[in-house]
Amino acid sequence: MKTTNSFSILFFLKKDKGSKGFAPLYVRITVNKNFVDISLKRRIRESAWNSKLQKVNGAEKEAKEVQEKIRRMRTEINAAYDELRFCKEVVSAEAIKAKMEGMGEEEQITLLFLMTYHNTEIKKLLEPGTMKNYYSTERYIKEFLLKRKKKTDIYLSQLDYKFIIDFEIYLRQREPDKGQRPCTNNTVMKHMERLRKMINIALKNDWLAKDPFLRFERRMIHRDRRCLELEELETIKALTFDIRGQEIVRDTFVFSCYTGLAFADVSQLSEEHLVTDIEGEKWIEMVRKKTANFSGRKFYVLLLPEAIELINKYRNDPMASNTGTVFPLFSNQATNRYLKTISKKAELGFDLTFHVARHTFATTVTLENGVPIESVSKMLGHTSIRTTQIYSKVKKKKVSSDMKILRDRLKQA
Repeated sequence: MKTTNSFSILFFLKKDKGSKGFAPLYVRITVNKNFVDISLKRRIRESAWNSKLQKVNGAEKEAKEVQEKIRRMRTEINAAYDELRFCKEVVSAEAIKAKMEGMGEEEQITLLFLMTYHNTEIKKLLEPGTMKNYYSTERYIKEFLLKRKKKTDIYLSQLDYKFIIDFEIYLRQREPDKGQRPCTNNTVMKHMERLRKMINIALKNDWLAKDPFLRFERRMIHRDRRCLELEELETIKALTFDIRGQEIVRDTFVFSCYTGLAFADVSQLSEEHLVTDIEGEKWIEMVRKKTANFSGRKFYVLLLPEAIELINKYRNDPMASNTGTVFPLFSNQATNRYLKTISKKAELGFDLTFHVARHTFATTVTLENGVPIESVSKMLGHTSIRTTQIYSKVKKKKVSSDMKILRDRLKQA
C-alpha cells in the first residue's frame, strides 16, 4: 500500500499581482498534486528574480535578506512536514500551511468542534426528528475515527476525498449493533449527506479551504414508494379494536390518508387550522412543521367527508381537549407500535407508517382520481413538483385503465 506522499516547495513571483516592475513573493507547497500558496510579504523586482534557482540575483543587502527569509521559510515548511509524518497525522498542503501560519491546537477547527457547533447552534433551526438523525451520524463518525483512524478527533484541514470515501466504506462494512440492521445503500448516503451539510457550514465560515466532497457522488437507489390500494384502506377503516389507543392511531392514520398530513402536522393540528370559506367548504390551513423555520408558506387541503367525519368524532374528546389538538396525541414510538399491530390485524404483509399515508393520499386518493399533480403538490406542502413526483406512483391498474380508454378511442376512430 502506498504511504509515501509526493511533496515539493516552490518559491515564485505572482506576476499577475505585480506593478511598476515589482511582484509579490510566494511559496507554493504541494502534497500529492494539491497545493496551497503562502505570501512571504515581500515585493521583489521582477528583473532580479531567478525563477530557475528560486533566488534574487545580486549580493546587496536586500537580496541577502530575501534569501535568508526564503531559507527560514523552507526550513519551517520541512519541519512542519516532518512533524506531521512523525505524529502519523494526515499530511496535506493545508495541514502544513496551518502549522506555517502558527495555528495551534486551540486555534484550529476540528471535526468534533464542527459537529458540536452544528448540534448546538444549527439545532435551533431543525426539528427533533432531524436532529436525532444527525446524532446518529455523529456517533458513527466518532466510531470511525477511533476504529479506523486511531484518533478521537481530526483537524478540518486534514479532511480530504480519501477520508470521505473511507468513511463511506466503513459504514457499508460496519457490523450492526445488537437489534440493529446493517446500513443499506440509502442509509449510508443519508449519513454522507448529513456530513456534507456540516462540511458546507465549515466552508461558509472559512474554517475549511477546500471541499473534500468535491468529487463525491451521491448514489441513491430509488424504489417505488409504498402506498395503500383503496381496498386495503377500506379494510383498515373497518377494523375494530379493544384497545382505545389503537383505534385513535388508526383514525389519525386514515385522516392522513385523506389529507396528506405528516405525523408531525397531525400532532399539532388544532381548531385554529380549520377554516371555512365563503362557500361553506372546510379547509386545513397551516405551515408544515418540517419547513416552519425556513419558510412561512402555508399549504391548504380541502377536507373530504371522510376527514370531516373523523374530526367530528374527536371534537369533544377529553384527551384532545387537554392538549388543544384535533386528535388525542401519542408519542412517535407508541404510534409506530400501534401501527404495527394495525398492519398485522389488517393482514397487509408490510408495516404501516405515516409516510405510507402521505403516499396513499398522493396516489390512491388524489392522482388516480384525476387531481392534477400541481394541486397535489400544493396540498402536500411541497415547494417543487419534483418532490411530489417521488411521492406519487403510477400503478399498473392506472396504466391499464388509461390504455383501455385509449384502445376504445382508437376503435371509434
